[in-house]
Amino acid sequence: MKTILSSILVASTAFAAAQGHDVKPADALKQISFLEGEWKGKQEFNNPGGAAMVGDIVVHAKAVVGGRYIEELLSTTLPGRKPTDSRHFIGYDAKANKYKAWWFNDTSNVPMQLEGVLEGNKLVLLSSPGPDGTGGPVFRATYDKVSDNAMNYVLELQTGNSWRALFHNSYSK
Repeated sequence: MKTILSSILVASTAFAAAQGHDVKPADALKQISFLEGEWKGKQEFNNPGGAAMVGDIVVHAKAVVGGRYIEELLSTTLPGRKPTDSRHFIGYDAKANKYKAWWFNDTSNVPMQLEGVLEGNKLVLLSSPGPDGTGGPVFRATYDKVSDNAMNYVLELQTGNSWRALFHNSYSK
């Protein structure tokens, strides 16, 4: 019996170590720490042929889960509508050498998954079209650090070989 208990203890210790509990937060997250802070701004929707749609957006972004992710809590308020509720988590996968993101919002029961790279002062993330490449639309999100106190953001939809802006945000701290 002692042999069985010892084997279980050794196996569970090895399993815990294999889960990476001692992994330090990726240095790559420091490179996108410009996302962190209390941001306010305007979200302007691309509404071809329709009335202008501009909302007030508030973003609270901070390092979470031991500094392994940046969490964004976002809310946009359009005139006459209740505020939206979204959560974004951005981490870094060192094996893939890519930033990975999971977006949860109040319009879907499953998160959108994205991945991408930092290009200078721009974090560019693309959504996955699905395992077979035909699972749905592809979105591109670009966070653009303008200064320590200003950032621009655009969400685009791929249509053929081009991109169509769905909305863009201008934030300040």
